Amino acid sequence: MSTLRNPRLLSRSYLPYFIALLLPALVSLGLSASSYFPEFFHTFTPKVGGWSEYHIQDARGEAADLTFAIVSEEDGAYWMELRTVQGSEKAVVAFLIKGDPTDDANVLKIRAKDSSGPALEIDRSTLEKLRREGHQVFGGQALPIGPTVGKLQPLPDEVIKVGRDSLKCRHIKVVGPNGQEAEVWLNDAVIPFGVVKLVSGAEQVVLKDFGKRAKAELKGPFTPLVVQ
Repeated sequence: MSTLRNPRLLSRSYLPYFIALLLPALVSLGLSASSYFPEFFHTFTPKVGGWSEYHIQDARGEAADLTFAIVSEEDGAYWMELRTVQGSEKAVVAFLIKGDPTDDANVLKIRAKDSSGPALEIDRSTLEKLRREGHQVFGGQALPIGPTVGKLQPLPDEVIKVGRDSLKCRHIKVVGPNGQEAEVWLNDAVIPFGVVKLVSGAEQVVLKDFGKRAKAELKGPFTPLVVQ
């Protein structure tokens, strides 16, 4: 069942720890938090094979293309790959999630690989240890796309064309306490977050393509990270 969430952070707080400690090649890409895994209004309905590709632009004018792909299921949890393209640079990180990734408690493992190093895996206990020991060392929260809280106002449904598909979308407005507004268009066929389009001033999240046959790009074997 699709669960409608207020605009909240799609969990990014673990990712800087993993990349900064283990993957200097990815750090050098210059992928900022806001353009890598930003906050935006969403639903969450994971289905294996479902994927969606977005063009995202934040308030600072930074832009990136992000693909979210549900590539497999493991003991009731889902592996979701996050594939980012920013300019000529690319990166792939996978999250094992059990529930909406908005909540850090639902992130069970992370996998990542740079071009020259091993494919690494970090489990929940190590994630927590890194959080406790390195909280002041790593980057902060992602910037939101649109207001983070506010009142929801229903608007008439609209049809938005994405490639060869015409999607009938639920259309809502989010009005934040400071007067900031966002318009959001949603369709449950778009896996996993349901967002077809989100616009808030110059900020935007726009669906470029979506489908049902996602395959994993990260390949093992994966070496567990051990923190002494």
